[in-house]
Amino acid sequence: MKKKKVLFIIPSVDSGGIETYVLRFLRKYKSQIQASVLVRHTKKGDLFEQYNALEIPLYFIPLGKFNVKKWKVYRSLFEKEQFDTVCDFNANFAGIPMWMAKKAGVPNRIAFYRQGKDHFNTKDFSKRMYNNWVKSLVNKHATKILANSKAGLDFFYPKREKDARFKVIYNGIDFKDITKTKSELKKEFSIPDNTFVIGHVGRLDKAKNHETILKVLAQLAALEIDFIWLSCGRNTENLLPQIKALHLEEKVRLLGFRKDVHEITLLFDLFYFPSNTEGQPNALIEAMQIGVPIISSSIEPIKETTPAFLSNYLFEPNEVDNVVDIIHQIIKHQIEYPIQEMKEWSRAQFSSSLRFKEFFDLL
Repeated sequence: MKKKKVLFIIPSVDSGGIETYVLRFLRKYKSQIQASVLVRHTKKGDLFEQYNALEIPLYFIPLGKFNVKKWKVYRSLFEKEQFDTVCDFNANFAGIPMWMAKKAGVPNRIAFYRQGKDHFNTKDFSKRMYNNWVKSLVNKHATKILANSKAGLDFFYPKREKDARFKVIYNGIDFKDITKTKSELKKEFSIPDNTFVIGHVGRLDKAKNHETILKVLAQLAALEIDFIWLSCGRNTENLLPQIKALHLEEKVRLLGFRKDVHEITLLFDLFYFPSNTEGQPNALIEAMQIGVPIISSSIEPIKETTPAFLSNYLFEPNEVDNVVDIIHQIIKHQIEYPIQEMKEWSRAQFSSSLRFKEFFDLL
């Protein structure tokens, strides 16, 4: 049987949710499809070597807003390679590639939304108009419109009614065995055994709400609690001025981008994740699968990512006092966190065998 020829269009090869999802999917299904990846950026970011190791065609072609020449480059590529499927992970900004793919005769055109809402200032009139236009192109030319959360579809397409093109495909994450013990990892990072580790994974971005994290840490420090905040994520070193202003230097370890985040997560005694907006965060899911207690924001995509029995551990993104109080209770062992139930639920809900197969069947 002839393999389907599939082009995946991603925003970059930096370490982000979209890029990680596609990389994991291709590792699992590369042998079953004839895959290529088009990157809408010229930078060879953090994950470039891992994508390059897949040994599949990798194109770096920015699109621009009204660069008709680049639109033609996309169309020419689609026509030359005769793809069976073009799948663009750029939400509304998949509009022009969906249009060009239709003109090129690509039969299966998929727009995949992996965010809970728009990631730009919607008060900017020109940006809003452009966003509405490219969204209309998605709606007109995509044969399938996917999202990794119902909340995402509800935001972008609240009036989709019974349109069969729309479908939610949740993240698929393989639970990986960790070869090191927590004690070994603490020794490796020079963290005393009795020190409570509060962890976070996420690039420095307004959406990740580092400002509220620092407020919570400052209050915990004032309570003279023995803790360390361990942070993984690109550009988080830019938080140093704020950390110094709050006198938190001794309480913070900024690790930057890490390829071994899964193992580092085992170090966490608590995963604190107060995001303002998310699609469906892999880091939060992995923490649950490992068995790390979580405290997170109560935004709709997070509610959809966590079991109902953890609702008492979800707060408004900018909540500080109640978060400090519950973290303090967890540190003092005054709360019996449902770790085993959380692990079992998350490993079943986000099984890669189940979720990646759902996506593969639509290609």
